[in-house]
Amino acid sequence: MHKDKQLNNFRSRIERLKKKMNNSLPLDENQIRKEIEQLYTEIADSSSALVQAQGELKKLTQELKKKSSAKSEVEKFYSFVKSRTSAELDIATLIDRAWNLICMENFDETIKVLNKVLSIDPKNVRGLGLMGFALMNKELYDDAMLYFQEVLLIEPDNPFALNNLGYICYKKGIWGEAIEHLTNAAKQTKDRMAALYANYYLGLVYFDRNMIPDAIKFFEAAVKLGPNLQEAYYYLGLSETKQYEFKKAVKHLEKCVKIDPRSRYGTLAKKEMAKIRPLIEPGVS
Repeated sequence: MHKDKQLNNFRSRIERLKKKMNNSLPLDENQIRKEIEQLYTEIADSSSALVQAQGELKKLTQELKKKSSAKSEVEKFYSFVKSRTSAELDIATLIDRAWNLICMENFDETIKVLNKVLSIDPKNVRGLGLMGFALMNKELYDDAMLYFQEVLLIEPDNPFALNNLGYICYKKGIWGEAIEHLTNAAKQTKDRMAALYANYYLGLVYFDRNMIPDAIKFFEAAVKLGPNLQEAYYYLGLSETKQYEFKKAVKHLEKCVKIDPRSRYGTLAKKEMAKIRPLIEPGVS
């Protein structure tokens, strides 16, 4: 009953957050972000407490096994408990907690949790991939590369690893490897999100190399997969500006602003439009 009550509490709070997000009034982003972080933490802590309680019960079961005289019945009971408190269950709970921490951008705590995962199962693909992702977000690119490369040794076509390894190669200026990894991630159909970002990152690679028609092709592929990928519209606007296609640039930048005018890319897009509009609308400043 307590578990049901707790679950209902979490669900009702999530529903309240949804209503706040859908309210027509201006969003109090900081307040909503704090509420989401608080709820993430409570859910993660509840999961951790359950794992700890399971561990304590397992110890009690082991003690009972030692003391009991009815050996056959106890062994049957112990097998049941062991099946319900397996390492796989512990790992699944820890990975859920790691993902929650990633969503909260708490990468230091994420790394601590994933170290526990990998101490239990050093070849856990999800754990290795998330460790690489956490390190990548801390800009520890060399360390992150090692984890993604290990994932690819186990699963050579893993889209998550290919995509993020490609991004790291892009950030390090290793253009050939970046294009190879990202192209493979963009072509696969198992992971739509990986394909979306692979196309976006390919766009960045070609944009930085001033190969603008290629950059536009990949940015357009990215927004086709993810129509709300704000940063892709921003870079489409910059790309068209480099080709002196100012009207096209403004259309893309307007879409960028419409998605979220107060975000980083929304703000940047407004500044770009302020520069471009006088070029296509004389007298506008």
